[in-house]
Amino acid sequence: MIRTWLLLLVLCVSLALHGQGVLFSMDHEAVRSRIVRDVLILTSDSLQGRDAGTEGERKAARFLSSQFREAGLFPKGQDSGSYYQEFVKFHVGYHWTTKLTVDDIRYTYRKEFGVTSLSMNGNRQGILVDGLQGLVIPERKIDQFSDAGDIQGKIILIDLQVADTLLDNSSMSGRFTPKNRMKSALDRGAIGVIFWNPDSPWLEELFNFRDSDTLPGIALYADMATAARLKRQTGTLAKVNVKINRKTTTYTNVIGYIDNQAAHTIVIGAHFDHLGMKNDGSIFYGADDNASGTAGILEMARYYAFHRDTVNNYLFIAFSAEEKGLWGSEYFIKHPTVPLTSVRYMLNLDMIGRLGSQGNTVAVEAAGSSAEWRGILKRTPHHSFRINRINASLPYSDHEPFYQAKIPVLFFTTGLHDDYHTISDDAATLNYDGIVKILKFIKDLVSNAGQVQALQHRKVPAAAQAGASIDYFFQAIGWVMTLKN
Repeated sequence: MIRTWLLLLVLCVSLALHGQGVLFSMDHEAVRSRIVRDVLILTSDSLQGRDAGTEGERKAARFLSSQFREAGLFPKGQDSGSYYQEFVKFHVGYHWTTKLTVDDIRYTYRKEFGVTSLSMNGNRQGILVDGLQGLVIPERKIDQFSDAGDIQGKIILIDLQVADTLLDNSSMSGRFTPKNRMKSALDRGAIGVIFWNPDSPWLEELFNFRDSDTLPGIALYADMATAARLKRQTGTLAKVNVKINRKTTTYTNVIGYIDNQAAHTIVIGAHFDHLGMKNDGSIFYGADDNASGTAGILEMARYYAFHRDTVNNYLFIAFSAEEKGLWGSEYFIKHPTVPLTSVRYMLNLDMIGRLGSQGNTVAVEAAGSSAEWRGILKRTPHHSFRINRINASLPYSDHEPFYQAKIPVLFFTTGLHDDYHTISDDAATLNYDGIVKILKFIKDLVSNAGQVQALQHRKVPAAAQAGASIDYFFQAIGWVMTLKN
């Protein structure tokens, strides 16, 4: 009878696991086979190098979310029921065709003058007029444009600074914004303005490209020395050409969650974006960087979905836009989908696919981010490779925003190589058996970390940070020299 009940219990557990997703085999060959498949999909031509914010990366995100769903992970994006955490970046594209010529004197773009966020694109020319501060305040009988005469079809030089006697009246503060002053000039027929004076409190408003609406005229900014020259050139012909691109791009983190009803959560992450395509159509496949780490977190998600514990919950994050500057991980830290206070530590897998290419060594960086990591790493077996423990946390991958948020982190990598950031970083170059071994090591490390009562964040000493930065610099120089050869 007892045996019958035990069989029923095993059956119930098995059915429960199947309800959460596919029950995956965890033997070495099965794991290896899935990693190979995942890398081949992530490096396929149809994804076109997974450049962040492109359709190729969005295809990769759809694949990753399908794998989280298949494994039974709960969606943990920005909305209930979604694996996606989307964020938008505003981009300004400057063009060197932008010009300012006054009385046949050509000024240097982005040195002597620049384009403001109020400006439209286009070519304009008109007589340059000094409009003083460009103020029109009828109740104070101030109309500086009338004082300047007919400004129809002209370009107006406007001093951003305002007299203190006017600033004392807070009810008029809205009149002084660059936008209102430019609108007043355009209403009188002007075709554009050139603002100046860095001492003005409204200077920053000129460069708020994300939120400012453009006006139907040209709007430039000149530095002090240029403004002084322009004031001497009033009454002469000014020619302006403005070309600037404004666009928004949406990026997507992919997030899945395993809720074990535990007090703490472990974050395991890897960036899935890469460099996209070259102008000639060749693809940066990014197999090691970072299809290897992305396939790694998929496999760990499958493992922890069916090896539940009461110590930790698990949050798996495939970060977008790491190659752009850690944008995905920085966005998550500012907009976490679990309380950051519940995050015990973060593990980052970035370029784990070349075991053996750098002396059969796995580098474990940021090991100084908690005093407990040293003992945990010593107790974790790694018979088939060496561990290079590096205390420093360098700002070159997605663990860094977590470290800055005072969360203990570890960064696993097999290091730089000749194919790094080249089109030859393809699926055929990876050591898949090595990836399986590294994942087993990380799982054993998580198990050992679970025996530690508390992992406290610790700031890495500046000397350790500086030393690691120097080492990385020389590695990067070596990589650059390899490219040149």
